[in-house]
Amino acid sequence: MMQGVKALTVTEPRAPLPHALLSAHALECLLKAALSKDGSDTKVRKANVRHNLEALWVMAAAEGLGVSASAPEWVTCLGALHDAPYRLRYSTGVHGIVLPSMNLVTSELEALVALVEAHLQ
Repeated sequence: MMQGVKALTVTEPRAPLPHALLSAHALECLLKAALSKDGSDTKVRKANVRHNLEALWVMAAAEGLGVSASAPEWVTCLGALHDAPYRLRYSTGVHGIVLPSMNLVTSELEALVALVEAHLQ
């Protein structure tokens, strides 16, 4: 997924919505990987957590991932669009979306990949 995120960061013309969608999915997968380190994904399958990026971030921090205790603004922004009613996936009735910086998200995700890789070893 990160190859796609990186490619969309430099694509011209800019593609912010696909970048945000793919970035949110990558973030969800990274956090769930960290939280499922013990081989069980039970805690990340609960309805109030499944696609809630902010809740997943806080849980990962509490379980020692090495990220800040509260989700940064870019995570909160992506999370508001990624969770129900899934505005990035189903944009019906959406007339304006505010997205975090593509460059910021990409660099933060790259750092998180390294952090999760180290956490899983």
